[in-house]
Amino acid sequence: MAQKGTLKNMNKKITVSVIGIGRVGFPLALVLADKGFLVYGIGKDFSHIEKINSGEMPFIEQGAPSLLKKHLKKNFFATTDYSYIKKSDYIILTLGTPVDENMNPVYEQITSAIEKAKQYLKPGQTLILRSTVSPQTTNYVKSLIEDMGKIKVGENFYLAFCPERIAEGKAIEEIISIPQIVGGVEKKSTKKAGDLFRNMGVLVIETDAVSAELAKLFTNMYRYINFAMSNEFMVLANNYHRDIYEIVNLVNFKYKRGGLALPGLTGGPCLFKDGFFLISDLPFMDLISASWKINESMPLHLVKMVRERMKLEKKKVALLGLAFKPEIDDIRESLSFKVRKALLRERAEVVLHDPYVKDYVNQRVEKDVYKAIEKADLLFIATNHKKYLSLDLKKIRELVKENCIICDVWNVFKTDKIVFTINQLVQNGQEKSKK
Repeated sequence: MAQKGTLKNMNKKITVSVIGIGRVGFPLALVLADKGFLVYGIGKDFSHIEKINSGEMPFIEQGAPSLLKKHLKKNFFATTDYSYIKKSDYIILTLGTPVDENMNPVYEQITSAIEKAKQYLKPGQTLILRSTVSPQTTNYVKSLIEDMGKIKVGENFYLAFCPERIAEGKAIEEIISIPQIVGGVEKKSTKKAGDLFRNMGVLVIETDAVSAELAKLFTNMYRYINFAMSNEFMVLANNYHRDIYEIVNLVNFKYKRGGLALPGLTGGPCLFKDGFFLISDLPFMDLISASWKINESMPLHLVKMVRERMKLEKKKVALLGLAFKPEIDDIRESLSFKVRKALLRERAEVVLHDPYVKDYVNQRVEKDVYKAIEKADLLFIATNHKKYLSLDLKKIRELVKENCIICDVWNVFKTDKIVFTINQLVQNGQEKSKK
């Protein structure tokens, strides 16, 4: 059942503790503060919390800096102190759920947070899991809480899984505009958790915890499998010496049963790992496994396509784009670094550039894109940042080597080709300027 409420339902200022002030939890905390809640953002990294308390955003998120300035030390307080939980009506866990070297889910962060929080939990509170988890994890958390003895979930304490559904970089806007799935371990928990989001003015869709867990995983896997299909079609088209962009246009143009997606490097911390939450105990889910293999193989395939055109040893490569998606600074599970490793293995000299990523532990990131491409033998567009769409084609031609090759899986330069020469790029740009 979908339901929507407003802040008028709030008779008092509701207090919320958000555990995990990262790329999921921090925007949520700021939106809650903006909606009139008293919010404690609880993190474990003291330097990270200090940066926030000085008014500095630790990462890029549209609309977040102004909310931080507006609510810091008023409706929003950042801290490492878990004791603030005892003042809270709601506790929201927004912690990472990685996979180990065998691709099995790791719940250390959630278990550790529950252990730290349990002395401050009390009857009447509602705990919400927001991290992407494998099915039945919410019930596992229920057992951890009930081990305390003083709390009985569904009777004097409430527990639900309410997945985040936002696109990184657009969280502030989408937290409010996208319907919120709310899955309690029983009906009272569903209602209690739903009330929080209804009081934010968010449309609520009620269900049970396992259905909510599956809904989040299915959403991510549906996208991931579609990307894998597009990437496999790119490989197949290349085998016939045809350009995938033209074929996708042929399929989709004014055809109601079209809808083929375009290829690209498919990375990020969620899409990379979430399928393994579904198949860790069912090893024969071949579609998900095959999609992972296809998407993870794309960097090596693209380097192979380049290698067929030029020898990479001692060649300068400008690798443009390090974040896993455009207009953000998040490099977690970005396939750009798989490209980098493949190029280094070919003995190429790799220069890195990204308009938003300032630091990378293993190599300096060049700040000036034109300096990065100067005298390059290969331009490799790994992330389709908007900045790359507006590059001066004439200036590029003047800076790079005469026989420079470009690998542009995102079609940033609108040539409709994956691998092409600098001359084809300039000609394409000239043709567009005449139109």
